[in-house]
Amino acid sequence: MQSNRRCASPERRRLPRVLVLFAALTLAAAAAAAQAQEGRNCTLSVITPPGSPSRYVQLEEGYRLDAWDGVEATCGPSWVRADSATYYEASGVLYLYRNVEYRDDRRTLVADSAVYYRDEERVRAQGNVILTDRVSRSTLEGPVIDYFPLSEERPVERIFAPERSHLRLYPDTTPGAEPFEVDADRIHLYGDSLMAGSGDAVAVRGELSAYGDSLHLDLGNDELWLLGDPLVEAEDVSLEGDTILVLLDEGSVEEIQAWPSGAADGRDMFVAARMLRVFVSGEEVERLVAWPGTNPPPIDSMPPGPWARAETADYILVGDSIDVERPLGILERVIAVGRARSEATEAADPLDPLLGTDWMDGDTIVGFFGLGDSLGEHSSGSDSAPSSEETTELLRLVALGSARALYHAVDEKAAGEATGGRPGINYVLGNVVTIWFKDSKVVEVEVIGPGTGVYLEPIPPATNGDSTVVQEDTASAASASAKGSER
Repeated sequence: MQSNRRCASPERRRLPRVLVLFAALTLAAAAAAAQAQEGRNCTLSVITPPGSPSRYVQLEEGYRLDAWDGVEATCGPSWVRADSATYYEASGVLYLYRNVEYRDDRRTLVADSAVYYRDEERVRAQGNVILTDRVSRSTLEGPVIDYFPLSEERPVERIFAPERSHLRLYPDTTPGAEPFEVDADRIHLYGDSLMAGSGDAVAVRGELSAYGDSLHLDLGNDELWLLGDPLVEAEDVSLEGDTILVLLDEGSVEEIQAWPSGAADGRDMFVAARMLRVFVSGEEVERLVAWPGTNPPPIDSMPPGPWARAETADYILVGDSIDVERPLGILERVIAVGRARSEATEAADPLDPLLGTDWMDGDTIVGFFGLGDSLGEHSSGSDSAPSSEETTELLRLVALGSARALYHAVDEKAAGEATGGRPGINYVLGNVVTIWFKDSKVVEVEVIGPGTGVYLEPIPPATNGDSTVVQEDTASAASASAKGSER
């Protein structure tokens, strides 16, 4: 919520020390004396319907005023009305009952009842409370709201909702601007740009949904902080971490950070690391960066495994850092750097799990993804947005620097009665190893630079009915070396 009262003159900035509802003209002298004693900088004007009942009671200290059938008062920029009211002059407490309305130069408040504390200069409203900023259109609704207006002693306006409430906060006054919808067990507002919510807090704006035990929204610095099992859902990606920071640009999400145990789950990939950075363009998550963070442990205490992990339906990719590129929200390329390794999620032959899985490692591994059997219509050069129903598949894996790969492939020429359609095992080494896939199967392999390899032909199936009989492998070492070098 925004406020322009800071620019008002000192005479307008100071709220009344008390909002007193006098029901009879005979009390005017007492009201004037009380006003002079309290030193208010505004003139109190009281209006009551003709013939409305009221009562003035003298107490040991001060007096008490009771008024019914509609009362209202103005003091400076503030105006208040209620069906009935009771005011204790000595303690400076004013009770307002039924159909309470309050208005100042910026805000409007309605409630079932309210209490004004003169010495604290605050209003506590109860029962169906709605506090509205007439300029920004922001609203706060809840069962109880404490309103601390601006004053000479209070340079920053404060609002507190101690019970679960709903805040509709507009980041700017632009017509058609989308608001933040915030729900929390407790909500604090400071001035026109700071908001803190705690207890099962939820913030929603467009495609962004943020959850946490507590949240802190700073519109001045364009930041949304989430703590306590935080979760952020943006378009088709959900993000978790011990701490989550959402960076905004004029109220729109620009970047999301999660640490020290970040995890991002999308329709095409799961990514986990100590530190995650998610970059958003429009309403699409277009890039994810997973890395150890700004303060990783010393090299001599590095973990035995890589820092970051990415998973697709068919492959797992790990490395000390991972960069995921998703132009227009569709997976296109994944780069793993440092202790990089990729491995298939399923065994090469489901009927023979002892054959193991395909894998590749190197200093760096790059995975290329696309729609169908090409990089697809929605590569980085396309202007069209992908459908939320479209999925990608792995097209190519490239390992660079000390590259190795073990993969299984069926020799179509030798398939049939000789091998029973079982895959052979290939192991290659080189400076660069590239593997092409189609329908999750290896279709071609290329090795660049000084390299070598081994090819193991599949063992033919037993023909004597005893599946435990192992046929002799007739492939020579020379033949195996030659085939490995070719591949």
